[in-house]
Amino acid sequence: MIDIKLKLDEVLQLEGEINGFVNPENGDVIFEGFLKQNLSIILKYELNEFIETLTKHRKNVDGLRNELIGKYGEMDNKTNNLRVSKFNLITDDNGNVISKVLNPKFVEFDKEYGMLLDKEIELSAPEITFEDLKDIGKVKDDYKILFKLIKK
Repeated sequence: MIDIKLKLDEVLQLEGEINGFVNPENGDVIFEGFLKQNLSIILKYELNEFIETLTKHRKNVDGLRNELIGKYGEMDNKTNNLRVSKFNLITDDNGNVISKVLNPKFVEFDKEYGMLLDKEIELSAPEITFEDLKDIGKVKDDYKILFKLIKK
């Protein structure tokens, strides 16, 4: 195991890099997932244990994000969901959109959420060696955060 410092946004990305991630809006596969690669059973075990820690942090961040949405959001009448719109639409007397302006509530939401994602934490992560990677072959994922776990 190695100790590593990551910002919370990197923790969220690392969870996706290891587990895989599908864009919930359009179904596009962003990361296939490192766990789907040809890895030793020991490394898969260690990564699965580590995922529990990452998932705990994701749930915490998601809960705080939802709290911020509750603080700054407004009800979307079309979807009946609370959301923070980036822009406020300006309409004419006929309801036609004539311009849009940056929503000040979005600016505040983005500022607070950005401060949260910028928070650095220390994690104990499994150490990945070049030996662990030799049988993987070609992958299409770009493991930017995961590569920080590789022993040099």
